[in-house]
Amino acid sequence: MKRIILILTLCLLGGMAVQAQTQNKKEKQEVVKLKNGHRVRGKIVTYAPLDSLVIQEDDGTLQTIYWDRIKQITKEDWKPQQTLGSDFTPGQGPQKGYRAFVDLEYYKSIDAISEDHFGFSTVHGYQFKPWLFAGAGAGMKISHNKHSKPDFAKKTDFYMFPVFADVRFDLLKSKFSPYLDCRIGYTLGNKAYGLMFNPSLGCRMGLTDKLAINASLGYSMQSTDIAVVTINNTAIWHHKGSNEQNNPYHCLSIKLGIEF
Repeated sequence: MKRIILILTLCLLGGMAVQAQTQNKKEKQEVVKLKNGHRVRGKIVTYAPLDSLVIQEDDGTLQTIYWDRIKQITKEDWKPQQTLGSDFTPGQGPQKGYRAFVDLEYYKSIDAISEDHFGFSTVHGYQFKPWLFAGAGAGMKISHNKHSKPDFAKKTDFYMFPVFADVRFDLLKSKFSPYLDCRIGYTLGNKAYGLMFNPSLGCRMGLTDKLAINASLGYSMQSTDIAVVTINNTAIWHHKGSNEQNNPYHCLSIKLGIEF
């Protein structure tokens, strides 16, 4: 019994020591203050005199900072890393200022009306916070009319030229980050035109402090001039008349692109 009590006591004391040591580590952390006013918190793992240092943030992200950008290095009370913080950090996450995207796009039909179509778009805007981007964009999409109903107009390609506002939320400040994106605007075209709405969920992979690759999957709604009536349980496609309601396209959107 005495041995058991002794072992339990030693384990308890060891656990308290480890906890105290962990707490002491969290009480203070190294803070690199930059000349532009930003701060990077974590543990400095590498010093390269007259060149740079490497600091490891709480999530394991390694940031390389050159000495000519550093104003001061201090130790401050530990603070948990914020995934949606207000401070920009140097590295491969989104940086404050101008930000642009170019995407290749594919839209997969998910209803009986829409056509598969593809195209490209470009967006330009401003990164206000590490998590908030707002801008505007334009693009071009084309789809080949697959409908063969005799009631429908002769086969012709649909050309669409969307113009839209874009808001994006990057959820992390690290190299890899999921993001939410929403585009809403108006499309000009020969058969598909009017309101467009395209929210999506994607992932960003930073390559440098400005260059990154993006991939996303989303939902797209696009107004058209196509109407559908059902006669004898048969769907008949035709162009919308003055007293009819059009049937919008509903598609899955797939985007792959770069940002700079």
